[in-house]
Amino acid sequence: MSTSNYDPHKIYEIGFIGAGNMAQAIGLAFIKKGICQPENLIVSSPSENNKKVWRDIGVAVTTDNNAVFCNTKIVFLATKPQYFPKVVSELFTTVFGSLNILISIMVGIPLNVLQESFKVNPSVLFKVMPNTPSLIGEGFSVISHLSDANLEEISVTLPKVKFLMSAVGGAEVIPESLMDAAGAISGSGPAYAFLIIEALADGGVKQGIPRDLAVRLAASAIAGGSRMVLETGKHTGQLKDMVTSAGGSTIAALHALEKGGVRSAMMDAVEAATNRSKEMGEKK
Repeated sequence: MSTSNYDPHKIYEIGFIGAGNMAQAIGLAFIKKGICQPENLIVSSPSENNKKVWRDIGVAVTTDNNAVFCNTKIVFLATKPQYFPKVVSELFTTVFGSLNILISIMVGIPLNVLQESFKVNPSVLFKVMPNTPSLIGEGFSVISHLSDANLEEISVTLPKVKFLMSAVGGAEVIPESLMDAAGAISGSGPAYAFLIIEALADGGVKQGIPRDLAVRLAASAIAGGSRMVLETGKHTGQLKDMVTSAGGSTIAALHALEKGGVRSAMMDAVEAATNRSKEMGEKK
């Protein structure tokens, strides 16, 4: 077992099993916003590169998952889904004395599978799906819990999970049955936005605008439009009409987009991503 700054007699506030990009985004946001001090955070990972990021700021690091599970109040499962069976098989025990909340950010592992694997109180188990904008504090996370969780107990643990995830953006509680669809919008959505930005920039380049400027124009338009939706509360159709003058260039562009089937293509994309997510979950 390889450790750094790990104290086996200490109870840590927050721990991560897995130390990749999303774990780093969440954990470093906790530290930056004062939710958890570095010395009260522990991370387990086999990757030396990932561990160095944490070690350099004073976080305890280890390769022993048991060191996190058995000595931490709030644990994030942040490994790749294919490593989940290995994580479970290597645990010494499924009785975690200090554990108050267990949060999985692994894609495709249902809550009932997590419950069967760890045998924890249903009221401490949560599934959370953040998205990549969490890396810059502009993310959105959806949160689910087991339907048989005790209402009184979940009323204590759930607000804590929402508070933690608010460190990297917005957070909303939804039934687990909607997780696949939510992921198809929020989780995969940034990829759709990148594709649209790239296409808009290509259009600009075709019209003679330099590539770097075209990318910045396109990205700023998408980012600004998104912020208007979130901050004004106005219907997207109303906001669209604010930009669209009678007989102008925007309505001509919108007509071209409708002819190209952009609206139906985006709806098909969400459906395809939802169905694929369900298929992956059924294979676990």
